[in-house]
Amino acid sequence: MAKTSSAATEQSAIREFFRLLVMVFGLLCFAVCLWAGQIAARKWFDHYPIEKIHVVGELNNVDRAVLKLALMPYVSDNFFMINLNKVKQTAETLTWIDHANARKEWPNTLVVELEERVPVANWGKKHFLSAKGEIFFAESVQPKANLPTFIGREEQAAVIAERYRMMQAILNDIDLSIVQLKMADRVSWQAQLNNGLVLVVDENNSLEKLKRLTTLFPLFSEQQKQQLLKIDLRYDNGLAIKWKKDDGDTDAA
Repeated sequence: MAKTSSAATEQSAIREFFRLLVMVFGLLCFAVCLWAGQIAARKWFDHYPIEKIHVVGELNNVDRAVLKLALMPYVSDNFFMINLNKVKQTAETLTWIDHANARKEWPNTLVVELEERVPVANWGKKHFLSAKGEIFFAESVQPKANLPTFIGREEQAAVIAERYRMMQAILNDIDLSIVQLKMADRVSWQAQLNNGLVLVVDENNSLEKLKRLTTLFPLFSEQQKQQLLKIDLRYDNGLAIKWKKDDGDTDAA
């Protein structure tokens, strides 16, 4: 009886051994097939590299050479494996790019859609103010003559841009435009106009005082207008005028 039990145990052990052997062999076969599949897939993927990059968007200020250099590493990337989010982030690191998007076009093209920052003003001598209120520096780009120049602290950018809009709307009535607007302090504005005239106005009813000027300005003769150097509007019931031919004296009106 004992011999029968011992033989059964031995047979059971042998069956378990062979079961484990089959399992290990199966796992090895699976691993080999997986490895071979990866090699085959990699070789297949290698047949579909990115060969062309197509840039879409109206670009007026972006340095094309810098843009090409930034996107060049993605040429020869695999069409299926390329990281589009990384392409987007790379493009958006460029100074003049406000927003970027990337997509693929079969069989070998990467399309990069770009939106350029729109400058609404020069900020000081070396920076720009975007339509979104962002101050940014553009290397090797000169201030734009067709844009007004704002001067002030960075945290004042939105206030200066809004004040420019309101003042310019009033000055349009006398065909004058602001070429430079400076927030000298918290209560004083200095605007240089396209005819060379400088206006100084405070925060106290400043827009009403500017409207008063638009009423008086047409009363000056053309010769007088050419001699105007500075008009100080920081008065409740009048203004002070400095003429170009003056020796420093100021006339009050």
